[in-house]
Amino acid sequence: MKYIFNRITIYPKLVLTFLLVLIPLFLLSLIMNEYGANNVKSEITNSMQSKVHFYNSALESDFTRIIQLMKEFASYDDLDLLSNRSEILGYYEQLESIRKLQKELTVIKNASNYVKSAKVLIPSIDRSISDSSIEAIPKDEFDALNVVTNIYESPFIYWDGRLFISLPYPIQLNNLAPQFVVDIEISQDLLRNALLQFTDQTIGSTMLVNLQKDWRITASSKEEALDEITYTKEINGIPHGLKSIRFENQTYLVAFEKSKILGTTLVMYELEQNVLGPLYQFKVWFWMISALSFVVIILVSYFVYRLIHRPLKHLVRAFRKVENGNLDLTLDYRGKDEFQYLYTQFNAMVSNLQQMIYEVYEQKYRVQHAELKQLQSQINPHFLYNSLFILYRLAKKNRDENQIKFTKYLSDYFQFMTYNSSDEVLLGEEVQHAKNYVEIQMMRFADQIEVSFEELPAFYAQLKVPRLILQPIVENAYKHGLEHRRSGGKLHVGFLVQDDSLLMMVEDTGKAVDEAILKSLQRKLENMDVTMETTGLINVHRRLSFRFGAGFGLSVSKGSLDGFKVTIKLPHP
Repeated sequence: MKYIFNRITIYPKLVLTFLLVLIPLFLLSLIMNEYGANNVKSEITNSMQSKVHFYNSALESDFTRIIQLMKEFASYDDLDLLSNRSEILGYYEQLESIRKLQKELTVIKNASNYVKSAKVLIPSIDRSISDSSIEAIPKDEFDALNVVTNIYESPFIYWDGRLFISLPYPIQLNNLAPQFVVDIEISQDLLRNALLQFTDQTIGSTMLVNLQKDWRITASSKEEALDEITYTKEINGIPHGLKSIRFENQTYLVAFEKSKILGTTLVMYELEQNVLGPLYQFKVWFWMISALSFVVIILVSYFVYRLIHRPLKHLVRAFRKVENGNLDLTLDYRGKDEFQYLYTQFNAMVSNLQQMIYEVYEQKYRVQHAELKQLQSQINPHFLYNSLFILYRLAKKNRDENQIKFTKYLSDYFQFMTYNSSDEVLLGEEVQHAKNYVEIQMMRFADQIEVSFEELPAFYAQLKVPRLILQPIVENAYKHGLEHRRSGGKLHVGFLVQDDSLLMMVEDTGKAVDEAILKSLQRKLENMDVTMETTGLINVHRRLSFRFGAGFGLSVSKGSLDGFKVTIKLPHP
C-alpha cells in the first residue's frame, strides 16, 4: 500500500489525504443521522399508536356509558307496565308512562354525541316510542333489531346502512317475541366527524371497522385504499400494531387497535411519505451534501495541486536543466510564500555552482600552468650538485676566496630550492636561505647596495613556516627597488618581537613610494578571492593566512629608509 501511495502523483495523493481525513467524520455523521432518524421514526410511530389507543379508549368509554344507560332504562317500572300490563292501564296512565319513557330516552340521547335517536319498541302495544315521537313499530326494523348480541363484546348491529345498538328484553333464546327492544341508533355522520378530528393530516384518515360483520365508518372517500387496508391479512386477527401496507405504488403507515368491548378495530392510516417524508428528505439532503463535499474535495485538491504543483514543476524542470549542465538560468517567482525562498535559494545555488566551477577550472588551469613552468625550469638536482661541487673544488684549487664563497652560497641556495620533501621548513632554515640569497646578490652589487641583516631571535628558530616566505620578499626588493640603482642603495632585514608574535621587516631605498599604489596593494592583500591574479607578495600572504589564520601574513607601508617596507607577521611558536 505504501509503495502504491508513493508511486502516484501529487493530485491523487491530495484527494486521498482529504478523503482519509473526512471519511471517518462522514461515517460518524451517517451513523448519527441514522440513529436520529430511527429515533424520530420510532417517536412518530409510537405517537400514532398512542393516538389510536387514546381514541379507541374514548370510544369505548362513550359507548360503554350508552350501554349502561340502556340497561338501566330496561329496568324502569313504566316500561314494565307498558310491555306487560298495558291492558290494566287507563288511557291517561299509558300516556303518562309514555311521557316518562320519553324523558328517559332523551337522557340517553343526550348522554353521548354519537346517539342519533333513542327508541324502545313495545310489541304488546305495537308502539315505537322515541325521545320525540310515538308511532307504530316498523316490522322490518323490529325483525332486524330483535337480535341477541353480546353487548359487552360486539354490541353493534349494521342494518340498512344504519348503525344500531339493540337490547331485546328479556333475552329469548328460542326466538320468542321479547317484551320490548331498546333501540339506539348511532349517528354515522357524528361518528365520522369525530374520526376526522382524530387525524390532522391531509392525506390519510381514521376509520372504525367491524371485520366480522363487514361494515366500517370512515371519513375518507378513497374506497379502494380503504378496502385494501381494511381487509389486509396483516391487520386481520392482530389485536393492535403498526404496519406498512403497499397499495397502488404508495406505502401507507397503518396503526390499528381492536376493541374487546366494542368488537371494532380503530384504524389510523397515513401515507408513509407524509409521516416520514421529512426524514427521507433529510436523508436525501445528507447524501446531496456528501456528494457536494466530495466535489469540493476534488476542487480544493485541484486548487492546492495547482498552487503547489505549478511552482514545484518549474523548480523540477530547472533542476533537470542543471543536471544537464545548463547553469545559465534564473527562476522568477512573484509570490511571497515559501516557494519564493526556494526559488531565491535555487538562484543562489546556481550562482554559487557557476562560481565554484569557474574557480575549479581556474585553479586547474593555474596548476597546469605551474606544472608546465616547473617542467620547463626543472633541473636535475644531482647534476646541479655535482656541477657546483666541481666548481667549488676548482675554486679551492685556485685558492680564490670569492669563488669559494660564491659557489658555497649558490650550492646552498639551489639545495634549498630543490628540496621538495616537505611544504614547511623551520623559520631558522628559511632565514638562512634568505641570507644565502643576499650573499649571492652582494657579490653582484657589492659597491651599489649596502645590506644589513639582523639575527633571528633564537626562540623563533624552530617555528615551522611555509617554504619561501622571506626570500621572495627580499628578491622583490632587489628586483623592483634596488637593481637599477648605481649607488647608495640600502636593504634592511630586521626582526621585532611584539606581544605574542614576530615581525619580520624588509625595507629598501628603492623608488619613491606612491600612496595610491600602497593602498591598492594592501587591498589586494586583504582580498581573498582565489580567482584574482596573484603576485609574489599576494602568494606569500595567502599561504601565511591559510596556515596561521587571518591575523597573520603581509602588510605594506612606507619604510624609515623612504622606500618600500614589507612586514611579515608570524605567531608565537
